[in-house]
Amino acid sequence: MAVAFSSNEAAALERQLESTPEDGQHSVEIANIKSFWNDQVQKQCSDWILTNKYKKVCLQFPDALLPFSTTVAEQLQRAIPEAEFFILGDTSYGSCCVDEIAASHVSADAIVHFGHTCLSRSVRLPTHYVFLRGQLDVDRLVAAFSDKFPDGGTKLAVFYDVSYAYCMDSIGDKLGEHFKCLTMGKLAACEEAKNFLSWKLEELSAENSSCVFIGHDNQSFFNISNSVKAETWFRYDPSTNSLELADPLNSKWLRRRFYYIEKCKDARSLGIVVATLTADGYLDVVNRVQQLAKARGIRTYIISVGKINPAKLANFAEIDCFVLVGCPENNLFTSREFFKPLVSVFECELAFNPAWMGQFPDRYSTNFAEILPSGSLYRPFDPAAVDSEAADVSLVTGMVRNATRSEVEQPETSAGSSSQQLLVRGRNELATVSSGDAFQNRSWQGLEQNLGRDAPAVVVEGRSGIPIKYDNDLNEK
Repeated sequence: MAVAFSSNEAAALERQLESTPEDGQHSVEIANIKSFWNDQVQKQCSDWILTNKYKKVCLQFPDALLPFSTTVAEQLQRAIPEAEFFILGDTSYGSCCVDEIAASHVSADAIVHFGHTCLSRSVRLPTHYVFLRGQLDVDRLVAAFSDKFPDGGTKLAVFYDVSYAYCMDSIGDKLGEHFKCLTMGKLAACEEAKNFLSWKLEELSAENSSCVFIGHDNQSFFNISNSVKAETWFRYDPSTNSLELADPLNSKWLRRRFYYIEKCKDARSLGIVVATLTADGYLDVVNRVQQLAKARGIRTYIISVGKINPAKLANFAEIDCFVLVGCPENNLFTSREFFKPLVSVFECELAFNPAWMGQFPDRYSTNFAEILPSGSLYRPFDPAAVDSEAADVSLVTGMVRNATRSEVEQPETSAGSSSQQLLVRGRNELATVSSGDAFQNRSWQGLEQNLGRDAPAVVVEGRSGIPIKYDNDLNEK
């Protein structure tokens, strides 16, 4: 007796998918358009567009706000009929980053960015930000702060998720009545100088203070708490109105990151994954990673595949480790689904720069700009110090590293050409090594056009239906 292992195709097509809110936001905060859009916000957007006389404006929405995109576009079109509006979805890299690549396809004059943002871009296209407006009880927040810090002389620094930026002035005024030494973090615009990440501190340093983050336990809190060296860290959760002690450098997370650093030290090929084209200094960071790898004789490949996921990077099986050059709000560093280790630029710096050898960092940073000369985690790199490093043993493989080292000559190559270098073998033999050999020796290299070599194929009707039961399968039965 034949048994059909299949489900109802109608049920599969009609199934409703539950959308997960982005950036740690609760669903109640984006349940309706009022969570980010009202008459006042619309007037601010319209005045900004009219004042600067923009004619082509792109409206960038994250996936969670796309259901409201047409309503916002129609209202702005009625308010400014002389301007053209374009809705941007499915962003090139991450929804927190301004998608100037997609905006350039329509020669846009400006962008209005909706939802959560990392504010890590360089100034190119003018951008107006519209944040989510999270629900927050200011009186209960002030009461929680007063109970936790009864001493008004406590040094306190307050940071927050961007969805609560609209009420920070009133919170700062009320907290200022109780605390004498209070620093309210200020989100810096793209053209302003920043102390770290997207924050600007004016009154006192956040270090050696009790720091509080207002928001959910998301990537923003992770980045801020690991970037600021504070006496203690607290997090105020607006959904529960609770102020709790937080441990930024979780021991389990640290052990996993140091394991990846060891894997990065063992790598013989390094993939530099470029996940941003708008963050300031990304090209300088790519060049620095190449210099670090070159000094150790490690091959590097620059990869740009848009939004990063495990399936895309699994196509590069020959690469031992990947270094992600992306915005700080990227949450890929906490994922365990990747086939090969995915490390941050700072972790690559810890693995390859002798200046960090024997030093334990007192804080972590996912912001790659911190390792540049203007950053707080910058350490000069001396290629000669690599050759004088003592041999050590890998904690992962047990193999000896840096036991023997030969002089490597690598000529400068133009962009797009395969880099070649001469390696000294035993008995004074020379071998030519190309960085593209690993991919050229594959048995399958992907789909090829073969223009002029293959005869034109006859156009035929393709399959229709859903993968579990195509129409031609029904006809065959």
